[in-house]
Amino acid sequence: SSSVSSAATVGVLTALLLPAVQQARHAARRAQSKNNLKQMGLAMHNYYDTFRELPRGTVPNEKLKPEQRLAWTYSILPFIAQAALYEGMDKDAAWNKGPNQAMSEVHIPVFINPNQGDDPGRYGQTHYAGIAGVGKDAPKLGVNDKGAGMFGYDRKVTFRDVTDGLSNTMMITEINDNYGPWSQGGKSTLRSLTKKPYINGPDGIGSPGQRDTVEVLLGDGSVRSISENVDPEVFEAMSTIRGGEVIGDF
Repeated sequence: SSSVSSAATVGVLTALLLPAVQQARHAARRAQSKNNLKQMGLAMHNYYDTFRELPRGTVPNEKLKPEQRLAWTYSILPFIAQAALYEGMDKDAAWNKGPNQAMSEVHIPVFINPNQGDDPGRYGQTHYAGIAGVGKDAPKLGVNDKGAGMFGYDRKVTFRDVTDGLSNTMMITEINDNYGPWSQGGKSTLRSLTKKPYINGPDGIGSPGQRDTVEVLLGDGSVRSISENVDPEVFEAMSTIRGGEVIGDF
């Protein structure tokens, strides 16, 4: 009977330990996602130190629609230890044309959220997107528009333009829907706030691994967990660079 009771004890222990193991794994993946965002933040600041402006949301190209262009993710490649990939791509070509097609198939660890897992698709995906601002037309707004965020298709943004303050303004967010290639301009790499709820809603902003919070990179390079219950007006205020709102606690 002792073997029966010891077997029962093992069963109970397993039942107790399993959630703890899953929680530990979840915490590790969440920490990795935060680290990805921090690396992107460091890359943005190093890019800024070099060029005195943030990368455009899409690589400027009058001949191509934003969805055909390379994205800001290409611009920061040299700053996330992917210089060889950057050198091998053609900045004047569409994201999936010429040498860019094969290069876009490379899976880049910094752009992959471990809570989502890697993607089986042909192109390397991104599970993070730059914040374009508030409204469907946010990526097209001028830098002085109250709805403009850190990244527009052609918008040139300097830190001086971020009059709401870098520590109050979102730069990059985790996304949990409508994934696309990391190198592609448009919705794949930029998100706007168009419809409530903003977190876990139709805009695809949210963490793939958890419903309650989303990890976001702020302009000063810090990473914050934002509750899905955040006041939508606060989230809107954090999405714009010069909305002029006073942001309370979040």
